[in-house]
Amino acid sequence: MERKTYCDYLRVIATFAVVLLHVSASNWYSTDVNGLQWQAFNFYDSVVRWGVPVFLMISGALFLNREVPLKKIYGKYILRMVIAFYVWSLFYVIMTVETLENGIIYGIKTHMRALALGHYHMWFIIMIIGIYMCIPFYKRIVTDDFIMKYFLILSFIFFFMIPWTIKLLNDYVVGNNEQMAKLVGVVNSYVSNKNMQMVLGYSFYFVLGYFLDMIELKKKQRVIVYILGAIGFAFTVGVDLNLALKTQQPCGNYYGNFDVNIMLEAVCVHTLFKYREYKSEKFNSLIYMISGYTFGAYLIHVFFIEKFSSVLSFNALSFNPVVSVPVVSCAVLVCALLVSGILNHIPIIKKYCV
Repeated sequence: MERKTYCDYLRVIATFAVVLLHVSASNWYSTDVNGLQWQAFNFYDSVVRWGVPVFLMISGALFLNREVPLKKIYGKYILRMVIAFYVWSLFYVIMTVETLENGIIYGIKTHMRALALGHYHMWFIIMIIGIYMCIPFYKRIVTDDFIMKYFLILSFIFFFMIPWTIKLLNDYVVGNNEQMAKLVGVVNSYVSNKNMQMVLGYSFYFVLGYFLDMIELKKKQRVIVYILGAIGFAFTVGVDLNLALKTQQPCGNYYGNFDVNIMLEAVCVHTLFKYREYKSEKFNSLIYMISGYTFGAYLIHVFFIEKFSSVLSFNALSFNPVVSVPVVSCAVLVCALLVSGILNHIPIIKKYCV
């Protein structure tokens, strides 16, 4: 299968997006929403929320374009994810071990729970394992163009559009209006009772990634995508800021991966990179190499965020957050990629852990 250069670029930029998100979010709860600090955190947090959806879209484009036997899915991809999850869970447990006042037994239970659940960013691995398990189903869906489009439309309507609209109504329209509240409640119950699990969840992005990889958007269509993406970015920043100022509490109501505005961001970024020209073979080779280190960088980047903050007092609050967030994020990403690069040259670790 021909290598998809744009996917390598997307993987690298999505990794940086996730790092920047975690750096900006680390002090998001503890700052005053009226101040520059929180507003800077909200801005950065809002404009990189597309990271996880784009990761899934990349996976969909790569996996659904080829035949992958079920034995290989479990024996190679899922096995690697399971081993990586527990190895890195153990790493984070060891790195965060402290003497607990509640006693040894309580401490053991706490660390065993942490080992089982993983560090906060490792939810992604558990989710992607579930996606991999369902690849044979997704493969059947994408073999029929009509079924694939029908799946995406149903998913968009019932898992994105309707819940997002209900949320907007609750935040801006319902208020003390009892009749409107009852109407919204009825619609919400109606949708919930449908229980359409088949078209819900991250599978939308997985299939969407394949769909967008297979079709060719004309220039006018791409312009529309970019305009909608810009609206999505502006909406995420503006509405969350507005609600935060309104409630005087940090607000991330529209940060979710299944909010329409975030989906528009993700499609915009995906389209931007897919339709670029990548003429420099040397730079492409560099990105290809870095792309191979991104999984390990994702796994270890939180360690650097936490240690930079606790040991070096180097975090998003160290100086003006408009500057500190991207600076700290770049430092974290470089360190994470360097460590991942080293680990990727150790055969067994490269195969199963990074």
